[in-house]
Amino acid sequence: MIPVRFRESRISTPVWPNQGRWLVFCLLLLTVSVLLTVRPTRAEEDPRRLEFRGRVVLPERTLSWGQHLSLTLFGVESPFVAQTSARAGREFRFRNLYPGTYSLSIHVPRAGEILQTIVITPSFADEKGRVEKTFLFDEQSLRSKARPIPRGMVSVRELSISAKARKEYQEAQKRLQRYDVEGAIEHLQKAVEIAPQYMEALNNLGTIYYQRRDYSAAEQYFQQALAEDPEAFAPLVNLGAALLAAGRPEEALKINQRAQEVRPQDALANAQLGLNYFLVGEDDEAIRFLDRTKELDPAHFSNPQISLARIYLQRSEPEAALRELEDFLERHPDSPNAAEVREMIEQIQHAESSSGTPRLTL
Repeated sequence: MIPVRFRESRISTPVWPNQGRWLVFCLLLLTVSVLLTVRPTRAEEDPRRLEFRGRVVLPERTLSWGQHLSLTLFGVESPFVAQTSARAGREFRFRNLYPGTYSLSIHVPRAGEILQTIVITPSFADEKGRVEKTFLFDEQSLRSKARPIPRGMVSVRELSISAKARKEYQEAQKRLQRYDVEGAIEHLQKAVEIAPQYMEALNNLGTIYYQRRDYSAAEQYFQQALAEDPEAFAPLVNLGAALLAAGRPEEALKINQRAQEVRPQDALANAQLGLNYFLVGEDDEAIRFLDRTKELDPAHFSNPQISLARIYLQRSEPEAALRELEDFLERHPDSPNAAEVREMIEQIQHAESSSGTPRLTL
C-alpha cells in the first residue's frame, strides 16, 4: 500500500455517522489500489488467450488511395506492445492476448492519432474468445478526437540516433510482443548505451519499470528522457504518474498541470490531474478533470469512477457514488477489484437502508 496524505479538513462527515466513515476509508484504500498500483491479470490466474478484432470506419475521402491505418496495442497492466495495419472499414486483428486492459492507438494519416482504452476480458468475448469493436468516426468526431502529430523539421537529437540503436529499440518492441520483458529491457538498455540521447528508449524503460512498480527507477528514466527532450509529452505525463504512485502528490501537481495544459484533450493527462487534485484535497477541481476524463474515454484505465465515488461519499452523496461504482463495474466487470467494488455497493445500499433512505438497485 502506498502512503498517501490527505488534508483532514477536507474530509466531511458522511450522512451515516458510523458506517459512512468506514466506507470512505475502504474506498480510499480501493482508490489507491486501483489507480496507483494496478494489479495485473496474471497469466497463471487466467491462462486463456483472447483475440481482439475490429474495424475503423472513417468519413469518405479521409485517406488517399493506398493509405492504411496503423494500429498499436499497448499493455496497461503489464509491458506489452503489438502493431498491425488495416484499410479503413476493413478488419484488423490482434491475437493471443492475455485478458486485461489495453490502450489502442489508431494513427490516421493526415488526421493524427486517436487513443482509446480497450478492455479485453472474458465478459466481452464470444464463445471463441474474440472481443470485437467497431470505431465509427464522422468528420466532427475525427477532428475532436485525433491528436495531430507534429510535422516539420526532424530534430538534431533524432538525426543523431544511429541505425544500430534504432535496431535495438525495434528488437525490444518485438520482445514485448512476445511477453519477454527481460529481453526487452536488455535491448532498450543497449539502445541507450549506443545513443544516450534516445528519449523514446528512455521513456520505454521508465514505462516498464513503472508497470513493475519500481517507481524510483521509473522516475529516473522519465527525468532522463525529459532532459534529452524537454518538450516531449510522454515522459512528462509519465513522470507525473510515477510521482503520484510514489506518494508525492504535492510534487506531482505542477508536472500534471503542465501535461494537461500541453494536451487538454488527452484523457490520461486529465485523469492524472484529476487524481492529483483528489490526493491533495482539491475536490472540486478533481471532479472537473475526472469528469472530463470520462467524456474523452469512458472506460479509461485510470478508473476515474473510483475517485469520483470516494469524493461523493465524502460529500454525503451516496446516490452519486453508487452511479460511479456501477459505471465502473459495467465497463470493467472482470477487474481484479470488481469483487471489492460490488461489496462496497452493498455496504452503501445497506447504509442507505439503515438510515431510512430507499435502497437503490443495481
